Amino acid sequence: MPNNNQVNFPPLTMLPLLSHAIEGGLDASKEQLANLLQAENKPYVLDDVIVNRVIKSFTEQLKTIVNGKAMCAYWRKNNKLTPQHVKTIFEMEANMAEMEKITQRILFLTEHYKDHTIDKILVMKDDELALAYLNGKLYSPTDYIPPSENTDYQRKSFTFPPNVTCQQNKIASKGERYTFRHAEWGEIGRIDVVPHGTQSQINTYAVAGDPRDPLTDLRNSLFRTIAIEFNQALEEKYGAGTGTAELPHFDAKSDAKMVESKIMVCLTCDAPVVFLIFAHDAYAADQLEDYARMMYSKIDELKLPTWVIGAEEELIPDKEGLALILQTWPKRKKAEKISSLLFEPMLYKLQNGHCK
Repeated sequence: MPNNNQVNFPPLTMLPLLSHAIEGGLDASKEQLANLLQAENKPYVLDDVIVNRVIKSFTEQLKTIVNGKAMCAYWRKNNKLTPQHVKTIFEMEANMAEMEKITQRILFLTEHYKDHTIDKILVMKDDELALAYLNGKLYSPTDYIPPSENTDYQRKSFTFPPNVTCQQNKIASKGERYTFRHAEWGEIGRIDVVPHGTQSQINTYAVAGDPRDPLTDLRNSLFRTIAIEFNQALEEKYGAGTGTAELPHFDAKSDAKMVESKIMVCLTCDAPVVFLIFAHDAYAADQLEDYARMMYSKIDELKLPTWVIGAEEELIPDKEGLALILQTWPKRKKAEKISSLLFEPMLYKLQNGHCK
């Protein structure tokens, strides 16, 4: 029987991108710790929403670090490692060790802060508030110093990780949408900015993905790293986010739509043998991955040889077409352009050979 707990680690080709993502996560963690330390003697400048989001986000980050360590241990067993691979893995492990310590410090601070937020103070009755202050359970508000708007972090220039692009579009209420895509993984998330007077509402959405899909964690980890830094840049541009910065709230945003698909059966016993997904508006590998992501639950359910077929270019009318095709099961392969004169006979062979 298959081991349902088996972890599918990414190939070594992903090493540079994941190393970059971990470096970005470490930088973001350092910034978050610096912001929280500013509130060390004045936790009343924080509210429950900020504190709870930080706790949730960095609790998840601890889990990601554990997976990252296991991933590095798995890669170290590869007998094809180059000296550069070994160096990068060592740097990743060092960065994760530092990030783990910072994450634990962040969680320690927020666990303390959550009982001293402005929300906890506002729900107190006058007599409870006075008693708490006299007993030293409240911090004096006289030591509050607004954090500087010109922090080192804000002076940093924002750069995207390799193979990541961002498209900006106008949305309702004079807002803007920033959509992030990876050249091979497809859409990874988006950020919507809607102006509200002198400030802006910034909503951060990671794309919805099946947890069994090995690319889901990779997409979310990469987008989380990008969004933390990008949101800081947006807050600087739109004048929002004064005070202690909070981590963005990540909602999974589903882009599910009706997707055409087909199950091909054995010519002898009618058993399912092939699953085809048609992406008629897809012309690039990342667009094919969008369809694979949306259909992953069905792919995992059927466990049939599966291909996602992009828009077809007619080479010889009614005789030969050419399309970008992505194989997703049993093994994910890079998308490639395949002629219908080669692809269709291969499918027929699978149909005809099932019972032989």
